[in-house]
Amino acid sequence: MPIIQKVFFCTVAIFLLVIILSVIRKRKLRENYSLLWIFISLMLLVMVVLYPIVIIVSNFFLANPTSMIMFGGMVALLLLVFQLSVMNSSQATQIKNLAQKIALFEQKLNEKN
Repeated sequence: MPIIQKVFFCTVAIFLLVIILSVIRKRKLRENYSLLWIFISLMLLVMVVLYPIVIIVSNFFLANPTSMIMFGGMVALLLLVFQLSVMNSSQATQIKNLAQKIALFEQKLNEKN
């Protein structure tokens, strides 16, 4: 990998990490949502710094190093979608439970009046 690409990708990874940490510090993003983003930015940094390992892994799977990096990106996005789906499901259950509790409280209020 040419040095200019290494510098570019390292800069992008560090910039992404700084933005994530800044957003967490401002309480605009909860810590549990941010763990995967931090992992993604650190993996980008590791893949750039340890590019020979990427080449070894890609040779093991008989693939192009660029394809392996793209595959890693797709896996990271799938993990992100999975995490968001789990959180969405959990929140839908919580909303349903809260709506039922509100309905019960309203029923009790109407019975007292």
